[in-house]
Amino acid sequence: MKYKGYYWTLFAPMIQKSISVRFGKELAGKAVRSGKGEYRRLVQNAPELGNNNPMASNAYFAYVFVGAWLGTNKKISPEEMGLVMQDVLKNVRFFFGLVDLNRDEKKWYRDMKKYESWCLHEGLQKYPSTWRVNFDETRHRRGSYYYFTSCPICSYLNSVGLGEIMKPLCETDKYMFAYQHGVLHREHTIADGEEICDYWIVGDRLSDAK
Repeated sequence: MKYKGYYWTLFAPMIQKSISVRFGKELAGKAVRSGKGEYRRLVQNAPELGNNNPMASNAYFAYVFVGAWLGTNKKISPEEMGLVMQDVLKNVRFFFGLVDLNRDEKKWYRDMKKYESWCLHEGLQKYPSTWRVNFDETRHRRGSYYYFTSCPICSYLNSVGLGEIMKPLCETDKYMFAYQHGVLHREHTIADGEEICDYWIVGDRLSDAK
């Protein structure tokens, strides 16, 4: 992938603050000093996803946290790094809060349909490592439902022996949707060795989700 330093510039200070509070200033400093190079290495060695890929930012976001985690020399467990991810998402919750899934329950369905169009017209042919999205229009009446049959983040991190960090990364989806006034119902993840990652997202005021 093409290296993009602004993801690191944006999130590294928040990661440092969280690690400092939870695990001490010394480890936080190490996470940032060493983590920047780890992030660069991860990105540059990752399979290309395409500059116009609507979902590429998910990979950059993930590799920032993995880079910082490696910067600590794994002194923080994957589960503890998951707490750091939660702290950072809480710091930027105002951004996610611009979306209210109670008012726009099909928002993610439409976004994934746009991504599907990109895949069909450009993405999968040029960048076969990208996510493969699928839909089942009969599965749920309310909200947005879709599922992936491949995940480039999971495939790449497993290939370099870092698969243990995937579960905390997958958990960030739950918090991101919660800050959008939504609830993620999920039964499967590729990170757990299953064939799909499923997403059913509804507003948090929906009492009869079916």
